[in-house]
Amino acid sequence: MSFLGNISKKAVEKAYNLASKVEGGRDYFTSATHTVSSLVAGKNPRVYLKPGNVIQIISRSSGRTIQIVVSQTTNQLICDAIGGTGAYYPNAHWLVVCTKNGHYYFHNNYNYLAIKDGEIVIIPSSINEKSPVEAEFLVQDVLGSAQAIYFESVHMPGYFLGFNEDGNPSNAPKIQRKDRSSQFETHIITYGPGIQPEKDDTKVETPAEAAPPSHLAAASASSNQSDTQAK
Repeated sequence: MSFLGNISKKAVEKAYNLASKVEGGRDYFTSATHTVSSLVAGKNPRVYLKPGNVIQIISRSSGRTIQIVVSQTTNQLICDAIGGTGAYYPNAHWLVVCTKNGHYYFHNNYNYLAIKDGEIVIIPSSINEKSPVEAEFLVQDVLGSAQAIYFESVHMPGYFLGFNEDGNPSNAPKIQRKDRSSQFETHIITYGPGIQPEKDDTKVETPAEAAPPSHLAAASASSNQSDTQAK
């Protein structure tokens, strides 16, 4: 057996030894999975989960980012996973807040990504309020992948962030399954104070897509199209 094969075997054994421990529960299993996944080549999405970093969360199901939008029916803030990638899409930017026990909160101008009553929601808050308990997440590695992670609700264990291929939030029982719809990658927008950039991040805040047209340009194009059709 090769040297790498020996390492992989030992990592798997360590993972299952950790996972078999009752005391510690999900945190032990998370550590075990991370041990195995760390041996797989690829960009670890955890490297961007540092306090003060502004990131984007990319759904592996839709291939787009989680963003905040306004519901056309209720006029309330909701989220979907059809946002753009890069600095031009601020409604798809999330500030990372880390807790002492290794959990996370993600908010956009104090509008928190959360799971409440079994549904994926946005909970508005403010700088003077305590972070909503429904918005606390445990991050888990996808076993065998170094590029994807799960976000499990701490308030509702066994419930995960998830979106379908159209970018719509998953509902129960889908939200309680760990599959591709609940797998995510991360994209850095800006680093937090005192956070050292990753070595291979040569460009930060460089959009992966062209900037959307301005309202004036879009209105002008629409007007020109109408004139052409009229002729």
